Amino acid sequence: MALWFRRKKKDQPKAESVEKAEELVVTPSKPAPAPAEPATPPAPKDPVEAFTSRLEAFLKDPATLEKTKSVKPTRIQLIVGGTALLLSKEGLKPIELSRERSVQSDVFIRMSEEAAGELAGIVTLPEFGKRYRALVRTKGAAAYITIKLQAALDDLRLRGFFSVELLRILIDA
Repeated sequence: MALWFRRKKKDQPKAESVEKAEELVVTPSKPAPAPAEPATPPAPKDPVEAFTSRLEAFLKDPATLEKTKSVKPTRIQLIVGGTALLLSKEGLKPIELSRERSVQSDVFIRMSEEAAGELAGIVTLPEFGKRYRALVRTKGAAAYITIKLQAALDDLRLRGFFSVELLRILIDA
């Protein structure tokens, strides 16, 4: 039969140490120097991160939020410079943007980092649409966008894709 032993805790006077700490109040003779600001400006945002934040801003627009209520459940897979993004709509929730892959999506979009960087700097949705369409039509350039519809256009129309301008731009319809 094994015996288990406990170590005894050392008796330390806790009350005395608290009183001594209260008595020892140190006041600095000089104010502490302010931390030096970095000499180099902050690095520019990653094009994928900038594009993701731009898409999130477009999705949070009140007009877009109102129109997405009529869209039926759907998934759009975006591969932006090797990073997987998923635009998904489930139930009555608004369209959500997440960093994940989907096995089954209605639309598959591949985009270069250069194209994402160009689109990230555009503020308005109509300008975004013009530049997006121009990038879709370019072939063999460093900045490119390819779109593959995995569901029929009639099916997407029935799901309400064409009522939301951002979704209509993304599928280049």
